[in-house]
Amino acid sequence: MRTLLACLAFAVVQAAAQGPAPRQAPPAASPAPGPCATCGVVRSVNLKEKQARPPADESKPSGLVATVPLGGGKVQVGPSQRLGKEAVITEKTWDVVVQLDDGRFKLVTLDHRPEVERGDRVRVEGNALVRLASPPAPLVPEVPPAPRK
Repeated sequence: MRTLLACLAFAVVQAAAQGPAPRQAPPAASPAPGPCATCGVVRSVNLKEKQARPPADESKPSGLVATVPLGGGKVQVGPSQRLGKEAVITEKTWDVVVQLDDGRFKLVTLDHRPEVERGDRVRVEGNALVRLASPPAPLVPEVPPAPRK
């Protein structure tokens, strides 16, 4: 019996010397997403129009061509290389300026109208923009109207 009491006393003394059992930390929620190096806010969207004349190909042989404008006008006659030189091709591009989260600016040139507007949150992927879900607007408590006098 003494041996049993001695063993029990020894166990109690050891447990007291170690202090209270350490608490385990509660399981952490899913880690917050890391910073996005290519995410930012659209600062401006600008349309650029570039006018160019088609290149003349003087080396090809040409035939004689006559053009008669519909609805009247001057009839033109001449080699096919010379007619149509006055045609102008208009190319449209859009320059989108994005201010990245780290403060840098990135210029993305698109050949189609972008689906983003100034103030939209986007991620730059190569030469494309992906709209991100904007953070929810802060809740503002509704203030009742002031009583009338």
